[in-house]
Amino acid sequence: MTLQRDKLRAFAPFDRLSDEYLDKVLDRAEYAEMARGTLIFKRGKTLESQYYLLSGRVDLIDAQFEKRPLEADSEEARFPLADQSPTQVSAVAMSEVALIVLERDFLDLVMAWSQSGDHPDSEAGEGEHDWMSHLLESPLFTRIPPSHIQQLFVRFEEVEVEEGERVVREGEQGDFFYVLESGRAKVTNKAGKVLAELGAGSYFGEEALAGDTTRNANVEMLSAGRLMRLEKADFKTLLQEPVIQTISAAEWPQRRTQLNDPQVLDVRLAVERRFGKLEGSRNLPLAQLRESLEQLDSDKTYVVTDDAGRRSHVAVQLLAQTGLDVYLLEGAAEQYGTGG
Repeated sequence: MTLQRDKLRAFAPFDRLSDEYLDKVLDRAEYAEMARGTLIFKRGKTLESQYYLLSGRVDLIDAQFEKRPLEADSEEARFPLADQSPTQVSAVAMSEVALIVLERDFLDLVMAWSQSGDHPDSEAGEGEHDWMSHLLESPLFTRIPPSHIQQLFVRFEEVEVEEGERVVREGEQGDFFYVLESGRAKVTNKAGKVLAELGAGSYFGEEALAGDTTRNANVEMLSAGRLMRLEKADFKTLLQEPVIQTISAAEWPQRRTQLNDPQVLDVRLAVERRFGKLEGSRNLPLAQLRESLEQLDSDKTYVVTDDAGRRSHVAVQLLAQTGLDVYLLEGAAEQYGTGG
């Protein structure tokens, strides 16, 4: 069965979402059918999903084994079967049931985002919030805690830009993280070669902030538009720190056996490895890593050694925003010569 907006609007809090955000929820929501007698979830368990009753009857059973029947289309059924995690009740299907199943974290993120400026009765023009939709779908932003999303929209500053205006200059110190709200832009290198074209929802400027380095490219507007910009300190607190997972040198021997097929990356130049390296690490200098992101295996876990200093932090940021599982190995040099 394909879920439609009208089905979703019958439930809270979806009745308060605009079509734009309802469509995002529909893309992730699952339709599930369960037979009579099925245990949908057990009391005391942490739920990764929310369950909404589309049809049938469910009994909710508390710690005293008291049953509370719930019928589809009732007022109480407008809400999820369990509004707390860990759950306070067990849910058992007392007939054949149909359910909407949605990840709790994703719903939390959508609600935080939608309440940060977009409302169902908004008179905003079509496409005005496209940039938010694109960000919501990007791997980087799915890793950001919902509590940070609200802060982001308070701290973003809107800036009008003209056609031909150069927003970022190669070699300058990084001071802002940018999201293109409207208009188009191009990314060029020092020789003037176009490296990429950007549209609404595209973001840039994060590398210089993540590594406290200078800009490595130019960004020039192809048309007039608007930018949302975030100061460096806010970027680090709200967008960098939440996505950087770390492993200490002391933890590494044990953690490497627990990770999913870990691939250790050393982003220094080959000549720098003469003075020491982590055994088994793959040498992939930062410039080469940047060009190889699409070829990396999403089934692997990547561990970046910290011996490249700022370059290591940039590498972790690039890998994380591509959607890859990545860690920063702190104190990597302590493991030189130990066999990894």
